[in-house]
Amino acid sequence: MQQDDIRFSIHGRAGLVLIDRPKALNALSYDMAVALRAQLGLWGEDDTVSHVVMAGSEPRAFCAGGDIRDLYNMAVAGEHDRIAVCFRAEYMAHMAVCEFPKPLVSLADGIVMGGGAGLMQAGSHAIVSDTTRFAMPESAIGLYPDAGASVFLGRCPRSLALYLGMTGKIIGAADCLMLGLANAMVPSADVTALKDALLACSADEIDDVVTRYRSDPGPAPLQAGRTEIDYIFAGDDPAVMRDRAGDMAMLKESRLAEEVHTALTTRCPMTSHVFMRLIDGDHGITDMPSALMLDYHLAMRMTRRTDFIEGVRAVIIEKSNDAVWRPARLEDVTSQDVDEVFDRSGLPALR
Repeated sequence: MQQDDIRFSIHGRAGLVLIDRPKALNALSYDMAVALRAQLGLWGEDDTVSHVVMAGSEPRAFCAGGDIRDLYNMAVAGEHDRIAVCFRAEYMAHMAVCEFPKPLVSLADGIVMGGGAGLMQAGSHAIVSDTTRFAMPESAIGLYPDAGASVFLGRCPRSLALYLGMTGKIIGAADCLMLGLANAMVPSADVTALKDALLACSADEIDDVVTRYRSDPGPAPLQAGRTEIDYIFAGDDPAVMRDRAGDMAMLKESRLAEEVHTALTTRCPMTSHVFMRLIDGDHGITDMPSALMLDYHLAMRMTRRTDFIEGVRAVIIEKSNDAVWRPARLEDVTSQDVDEVFDRSGLPALR
């Protein structure tokens, strides 16, 4: 199952998954996702493997998500069937992680974004560090928070879930712990030692090993802004939320409100509406597998829209940050627009 950008090895009774594509911040390619799923399938049935540790090859990033550049090139060429194949590979890799029958510890050091955040959340243990930068930034590129975000952000207080999903806010270890997105924080300088200890221990010693290395990340910054976040993200109208943030930024000179106002003014309007429907709607999502099945369909719908090509062009390809969205403003998005994204008829099943 070896693949150049993701490596697998056995250490005693532990398996090690090393995501090793540093130039792309360990973004998962199609081949990497296929290899990960296949290897976990083998280890899941191998009685000599008691647990698995997953880590990035360098401290800078655990995983920055899926390979957006590849998806962009396919979208520009109109190769939507190939896009569906790529999403299926990524989501089935996430599925393999969340359904792995043994403990799987993610050492989420450095950048943990998009599909990388989903990968971290799918395992049994999520360990963050003082350098962890966790975010769901899809609203900048006309996609939406996927990879099971409806489950792991859906468990957060609604106002905080909307704040993270609609603005792409980057949070650190303390906020991850406060929101239940991580089990423990370990200083980045100690992550290699923790990894070695986890590879040397038995499955029933994992919690004790993590406890030995864990540290207090201090207060959660999100708590300081909680009153403002609750006020801004009340109700069910993203345009009203944007305007509330603008008023608060002007009247109270709130930096948080100013950042929210800027994000809701400049990021993809459709993303905000889709994510709110995802969080608030009754979609029958009860766990990560059902979330991934819905994500597969939403991803196919969203990547067929012009917003995806335009967003990736502006943010990732040209870095001009001048995306022209359609619809252009939050108040221009209709319920019918969102209904069309959530229309799953005629789409293939994830599995």
